[in-house]
Amino acid sequence: MFLLKGYLSLLQLISPKLAAKQMFNFMSNPRIIKLRDFENEILDRSKKETVRFKSFDIQSYTWGDESDKVAMLIHGWEGQAGNFGGLIDPLLAKGYRVIAFDAPSHGYSSKGKTNMFDFVEIIDSFMVKIKPELVISHSFGSVIASASILNQSQLHFKNWIMVTSPHDFRERIQDVTDTLSISKPTVDILVRMIEEDLGESIDNLNMTNYCKRIKNVDQVTIVHSIHDKILPIRTSRKVHEAFEESEMIELENLGHYKILWSDELKEIVNRIA
Repeated sequence: MFLLKGYLSLLQLISPKLAAKQMFNFMSNPRIIKLRDFENEILDRSKKETVRFKSFDIQSYTWGDESDKVAMLIHGWEGQAGNFGGLIDPLLAKGYRVIAFDAPSHGYSSKGKTNMFDFVEIIDSFMVKIKPELVISHSFGSVIASASILNQSQLHFKNWIMVTSPHDFRERIQDVTDTLSISKPTVDILVRMIEEDLGESIDNLNMTNYCKRIKNVDQVTIVHSIHDKILPIRTSRKVHEAFEESEMIELENLGHYKILWSDELKEIVNRIA
């Protein structure tokens, strides 16, 4: 990240357009964070299948019996199914068949340029096929889940647990550009590139816009740690405001990924699921 910051700082002095293009490529090609051995061991206990989606081979994972009710797990940007490993056994004990997958260009799925709407589209296809009673999403996966649940208004979901959530896409862009010290002219060009790629204004891509229209979920629970250094808790608080009847649970001393393996989250899942 330090080398990228230095490179972009120099490049935008020469050409903000070239710097914006490099930023766009960076944001369209998620980094792969290597799973730990015990996370891979949990994936190895699953039934693995490969699903073809556009130009991608999508890796999916299933635990449990065919006859069980379904829990669907949706990871975040630069995340993967293995991040949810700590929740598999608690969900199986509650009688769920658990289904997860690695999104396009994530985890063990094939790689290539991707965007938010690719992520939503593959979720849509899974939702229609498996009809989950419970959805558990993490980080940017909560935004993806909200868009897909809204798209699938014909389906009914009993519970949705958001384990952290961003609030809007513009805020994500600002966080990345602040980290890399990107100038306003370069950011403006980057925003136009993203909007052209998505075919929609980024100002429409926010959780308030999605969540206030969702009517097909019985119970929504938002879980976030006040010590999350990657995604500040204020973003989930904004989402909580958008969902009038949602429950907000604020934890302490847990990081952005550590929360997924915490005893506190397992207890919440046991209570709600």
